[in-house]
This record gives sequence, C-alpha cells and structure tokens, in this order.
Amino acid sequence: MDKYRLVEEKVIGAPGFDRSSADAKPANTSTGGTMEDICVVRITPQAKPRSCITTAMNILESGSNHVELRAMGKAINKAVTIAEILKRKMPLHQITTLSSCEIVNVYEPLEEGLDTVVNQHYVSCLTITLSRDLTGIDVNDKGYQPPLEIQPGQPVDYNTGKIVAAS
Repeated sequence: MDKYRLVEEKVIGAPGFDRSSADAKPANTSTGGTMEDICVVRITPQAKPRSCITTAMNILESGSNHVELRAMGKAINKAVTIAEILKRKMPLHQITTLSSCEIVNVYEPLEEGLDTVVNQHYVSCLTITLSRDLTGIDVNDKGYQPPLEIQPGQPVDYNTGKIVAAS
C-alpha cells in the first residue's frame, strides 16, 4: 500500500461512532438530567484506562446523571473493564448495547496506471450507558444491569456511606 494514499474513510451503520468525534464531549450543554444530557467518552485502543476513568468520573461529578462509554473493535474489552471499575466506585445503572458497523476505506493511487482501491470490513461496536438514577433508563432492556450491591468486607466511607475504591 506504499503506492496508495487514504482519501476517504466512512463508518456506516453505527450512529455516534464517527472517528472524527472528540474523546469526551457533552451531547447537550443543559443539565436537566434527561437522556439528551449524556456525555460521551470515546475509548480507543491507545487510550489509557486511568484517563478514561478520570474523565467519566469528572463528567458524573460535574452534575451529569449519565455517561456513555463507546468503543470499537479491539477497545471493547477496555471499555468493559472501565465500566466495571466505575460501577465499583459508585452505584451506577448500566445498559449495554452491542452492534456492528461497516468501515469503508477508499485509497487513490500515487502513480499513474493503478486503480482506486476500496477496502471494506466490519467491526463490532459497544455502547455502555452508565446512569446514577433511572431517569430515561429502561429496566426491562435486555442489556440492563442494576447497581452492584455493597458486599460485606468491602471498604466503605462511613461519612458518606459510599463504597471506597480499592487501591
């Protein structure tokens, strides 16, 4: 592929998974707590889990009731790990959605006499919505998981009654 350059890349069939989107951006700037106020954390294979966790925690602590973790392909296992860590730090409702999208890459030749190459492949996409409350959450959804219960022996902040994250 040394004789070709990428001209166009399209993601088809997965709304919200456009590669040009920022890592974390609010979908709406108002803070009413509805599903339109979801903030998105885009998880990539190169992303550091600690920075994704910090970003999601900051979004939830800034007054937003929902945060959405989105990952594609090899980053899916990292997204699941980050969601589980967040659920152990605070009681969060979870809805998981798995889908598939088609990625189409168009390459133009750098030399004359070569044809344009179109490469298409399918990638799995994962969306994990974490919420502090049940506002806009369907508990009958097949991907719904309730908050984790406090287990005996688990460290708890006795001033607030919340679980303390293990070091």
